[in-house]
Amino acid sequence: MIETQADMGGQRLERDQVFNFACHPGLACFNSCCRDKRLPLWPYDLLRLRRSLPMDSARILEKYAELEFDPRSGWPSLRLRLDDQGRCPLLTPEGCGVYAHRPAACRIYPLAWAAKPAAEGLPPQELFVRQETKGCLGWREAREHTPATWVADQGLEPYLEANAALLGLFFHPKRRGRLKLNQAQTHAVIASLYNLDVFRQAVGQADFAARAGLDPQAVQRALESDEALLSLGRDWLAERLFGPGR
Repeated sequence: MIETQADMGGQRLERDQVFNFACHPGLACFNSCCRDKRLPLWPYDLLRLRRSLPMDSARILEKYAELEFDPRSGWPSLRLRLDDQGRCPLLTPEGCGVYAHRPAACRIYPLAWAAKPAAEGLPPQELFVRQETKGCLGWREAREHTPATWVADQGLEPYLEANAALLGLFFHPKRRGRLKLNQAQTHAVIASLYNLDVFRQAVGQADFAARAGLDPQAVQRALESDEALLSLGRDWLAERLFGPGR
């Protein structure tokens, strides 16, 4: 998680600023960026991986994710568990084995993205920077992009929208400095934001809406849509950690 712009190195790019880049199997470095990296997994990443892998969310978390705590904010977060050779476990000789549902950190490369909440009613403030990884030959290619066209080309819109929707939770006004969550609270974060199959079981209980103080219609929508379930998990978690209201 990016707490301040100082946490994010690299050359800043405006949304319409041109850069040259291309990645393809003809490059000698092809697939090398899928190893020895710290690849964060956001909640929407797990939602999408669930659609690509033949296993439920609990098994995906067990097999492919590692828990860590952000050193500045204290938020529990996940990263991709690399194999014994430091490679992405979803990598194949032909490239990404879950390409259509690959995580945001992979889609955004060779850029990095961060955002912070703006005033109520305004879109979040975005930041794009170049990631010039050592040995990456893609920067020598002639194909032109801007951050805006890269987001569109890589199918990043739903990922960034879902990530931005979590900013109000991660930067909640009642959060004072670094969080110090107990084990039950940490479990609640993982269950409601990442382990959606388990959270759906809880939401499906007849008295869930009443016990949680949530709109029954929102609960019903959550049972019909993964995206709505993630939104409900965000709202449920905010009240559980910070109390009702803002």
